[in-house]
Amino acid sequence: MFHRLKLIGFFRVTALGCFVLVWIFLQGCTSTRPIASEQLKGTAVTQTTGLFVPADAFGKKAVGSMQSSLSTVKSSESATTLSAVFSSPLAASVFIYTSPITEKYFVTGGIDAKVNIQQWEVFLRKYKIPFQVISSIDKLENAQPGVLLLPSSIALSEREKQAVVSFRAKGGGVLATWLTGVRGEKGEWQGFGFMENALDAKVVGNTEADENDNFMMPNGDSPVTYSLPAGLRIWLERPKDWYSLRFATGNSAAQIMDWSRVFIAGKPTSTIVFDERPQPSGQLSRSVVLGYSERLWLSADPKLLEAIAHNSLMWLLRRPDAYLSAWPYPYKSAFVLAVDSADVISDTDVVFAQSLENAGGRATYYVLSENAAKSADNLKKIRARGHEVDYFGDRFAGFKDHSSAVQGGRLDAMVKGLKSTGVEVAEDAGFHAPMESYDKTTEKLLKERAFGHYIAFMDSTDARLPFFAPVEAGAVKPAKSVVVLPRTQNGPEDSMEEGDPEIGLKTFLSELELSEQMGGLSVVRVPNQSLLTAAQSGEIFKHLKARRDQMWLATSGQIADWWRERERVTARLDSGVTAPQLTVTVKPGPPLQQAATVLINLPESGSTVRLVARGSYEKSPKVASVDAWRAAVVLNGLAAGEYQWYVYFDRMVAATTK
Repeated sequence: MFHRLKLIGFFRVTALGCFVLVWIFLQGCTSTRPIASEQLKGTAVTQTTGLFVPADAFGKKAVGSMQSSLSTVKSSESATTLSAVFSSPLAASVFIYTSPITEKYFVTGGIDAKVNIQQWEVFLRKYKIPFQVISSIDKLENAQPGVLLLPSSIALSEREKQAVVSFRAKGGGVLATWLTGVRGEKGEWQGFGFMENALDAKVVGNTEADENDNFMMPNGDSPVTYSLPAGLRIWLERPKDWYSLRFATGNSAAQIMDWSRVFIAGKPTSTIVFDERPQPSGQLSRSVVLGYSERLWLSADPKLLEAIAHNSLMWLLRRPDAYLSAWPYPYKSAFVLAVDSADVISDTDVVFAQSLENAGGRATYYVLSENAAKSADNLKKIRARGHEVDYFGDRFAGFKDHSSAVQGGRLDAMVKGLKSTGVEVAEDAGFHAPMESYDKTTEKLLKERAFGHYIAFMDSTDARLPFFAPVEAGAVKPAKSVVVLPRTQNGPEDSMEEGDPEIGLKTFLSELELSEQMGGLSVVRVPNQSLLTAAQSGEIFKHLKARRDQMWLATSGQIADWWRERERVTARLDSGVTAPQLTVTVKPGPPLQQAATVLINLPESGSTVRLVARGSYEKSPKVASVDAWRAAVVLNGLAAGEYQWYVYFDRMVAATTK
């Protein structure tokens, strides 16, 4: 299923709340790459190190940096309705600035800077977004507020830099890519001061020394990357000198890491940042900085980078949009503690379960049937406390590469053995293969036997979200979809196997924070009879407890049930004459058990959403603030059917205070 933006006339938004790989496209448009790779032959790849960034750039003090005066904005109690303004067609308010100084600098390296401009021209035409290309500093200085595009504008004069600052001062937004204003009028190195002070992006490094860090992973449900699922791996080429940047400030929207998302303490991972700042005029100016060059569009999947570009532009243009959150309200990420019970469940395991309860969560215990009889009493205690009991196999041996008959026999023996103990196990219980040793045969057998979910390794998907196990051609579709829960990070004991245990624990908690920031699902495995000390376990539970208001501490079964329920909900925001219209559809089935959340990007920070029903509903859903740029429409207990509301954006009248 796709998240589409259909542009009727100039603009009409249709936002299907689906979180699968979401491409933004026009009906009838192809996904052909805008510019052929041949056009870049003999350019960046052949250049010498230092053409763009000096070897000592990240330890060198910036010169020629521009300071921008800031002011605070005070809100009065009167309100103005913005809906009519922001349901109108797009004006010709995107300006691509092609700096003559940047062009001249690229020529010194044998590179045609126009390629960067052409990428954006093709993109904007494809999505019918009105724009102008300007190369005159006079026109830049006189440009009215809109969105200013700065495509890899490496070299800028002081006058050009001041024009960018002035554009923001008038309330304009800026979308900058890669290195911007790091060199002066004569090509001299000036550092990253302009990017930090004028664009709100503090550059602290690049990926030159990290050859494996060539995957960008967007944060899910971010205002500028919401069309892509949390933590999706987007491969980026690493041609010599064209290395992606690392940022340390601003609101992060994507990370740059290796394929397995290995966390290294002290290494910044943010590579897309966005922010908004008040201006002396009382206006608010937004900025988005993409830490990669247009050069990388040619080798990456263009649909993915186009999705980010489109989301960023719509946010900068203050166009509202609606999309279904990955998680039920009020959660922004999810956490599952998977206890792999290879040993007999003892009293110590009961104490461990109680500690997790005190943090606000429940665990899922994957149990070997060969130990089930000896574990039955304690399993019943754990189950009675709200924890979940699922299957870990009949014995501690892998399933991979065994025949269908052997694997099927083992699965049947596993189910029979555990159920014979009298321990309560759900009919659609889940499975986690010992040592994660499974194959396509295992997956096929799990679907045939109507298991509710299974845990898979991180190579099963590029994202950090659950997904539905595919149904093979000709196979009978199960009554209930099987949900796959990818395990995309190490458990605490995995992180502590080598080296200093204290450092390993910190690494685990940092990886968990990063997964939380991405808005992903963190399936964390620990063995029963854990080797963690009481202090180490206490530190983990303290970490979880501090985040339980926004991180859903759920069992595997709860996650699987939610993902099936979420699949029944779609949402879209259509433009209207007087106000945008939000349409929510809930497919047939029981009322929603979890509070599905439709996130709405606000046209202005601080504005609020007011819903007016188009039909006769008992009451409008709750609307809650998420952050300065988004509101949440909380669909709690909604029955099957179609619902429509007019959406009004009310803002507080702003006044500047000195």
